Amino acid sequence: MSETFLIQYDELPISVNNYLKPASRIVNGKPVTYLYETKEAKDFKKRFQAYLKREVKKQNWNMEVTKEGHWVLECVFIQSRTNQDNNNYYKILCDALTDVVIDDDKNILVRTQRVLYDAKSPRFVAVLKPVEYIGIFKNRAEYGQFLDHNCSTCKKDSNKCAILRKAREGRIQQEIHIDGSSYKCSKKKA
Repeated sequence: MSETFLIQYDELPISVNNYLKPASRIVNGKPVTYLYETKEAKDFKKRFQAYLKREVKKQNWNMEVTKEGHWVLECVFIQSRTNQDNNNYYKILCDALTDVVIDDDKNILVRTQRVLYDAKSPRFVAVLKPVEYIGIFKNRAEYGQFLDHNCSTCKKDSNKCAILRKAREGRIQQEIHIDGSSYKCSKKKA
């Protein structure tokens, strides 16, 4: 299985302006406003998710790999007009990926790499891949260096270390000091 998932779709996502619409109703004599998903949005999600399910099988994608860490979705949008806002596509795009390609869309970082224009054939291409960083560490090398210089000589079991777990989650902690490009754990038990 690859750690990247490729999407090549022949239409643009629905704009956030047409995704959720406000409505009101009276509840216990008071007006309550809520958002509902439009028919246009439901139809797009149904078509797009059917495409995604076919691609999951075709690309032998395992959604389990997305349960931890952040993932970047790098997008190229080919829009029909120059006045369209590509930032309005993210919400429905990420929502549609959830539970089909990725475990939870809160872990997706969306990046528009490029915007092109084709009035006759609007579409988009996207690649989902893991980010380079691991929690507070810029990359695997920095993470490995931290393990070598701190965890490997610490008496505490690294599988049970709350400081290491929080660092992998991206939590800033007083116990980990950054000195230039190296990290030092002040709670290391020698």
